[in-house]
Amino acid sequence: MLDVIGIIYFTLSTLYLLGDFPIGIYEFLDLREGYAISDYATLYNISTYFNVSAIITGLICGLDSITNSIYKHRKVDKLLYNYHALFSFTLLGIGLFPLTGNIGWSVSRVFHWIFALSFLFLYPLTRLLILKEIRKRSFKKIFPIFLLLNGLAFVVIIFTKFKSMIYPEYLIWLSLLTTIIMSKISLTKK
Repeated sequence: MLDVIGIIYFTLSTLYLLGDFPIGIYEFLDLREGYAISDYATLYNISTYFNVSAIITGLICGLDSITNSIYKHRKVDKLLYNYHALFSFTLLGIGLFPLTGNIGWSVSRVFHWIFALSFLFLYPLTRLLILKEIRKRSFKKIFPIFLLLNGLAFVVIIFTKFKSMIYPEYLIWLSLLTTIIMSKISLTKK
């Protein structure tokens, strides 16, 4: 349950940082071209709080994945369990390699994006694969939602011509949030 608490905390703290809680109209009116959520943290001088929130959430998700006995189920392949544990810590890397607001692809920005994409896509995907091995019926219900929301995000990226990454990022985050919460509920059922 730690991972659900951590992800909800990060969601609320990020939304709070970007505007009046829960989502301010200002944030939607002032979207700059090409920026993602972590870029806005640098624009509005809230990157320290954003990065600390990412580190805390990464530690919470990682701690849950290595201590929760659900993922160590006898049906779950050890390699899959290890990948799940690894990707659950990747949000930590977003905070450790923060964006600086500088233009261009610095080393920090490259690592930041690698960790961000790993957390957004691979962490929920490994959770779904664990769910598939333990509860196939639940997997068949949750996996299409994961694909639909991420596919919709891709369509939005194409529709906006890569000019605004924040909208697809919200959809991808919604996919992650839905996947983690629904899979946790399914895995904790007796």
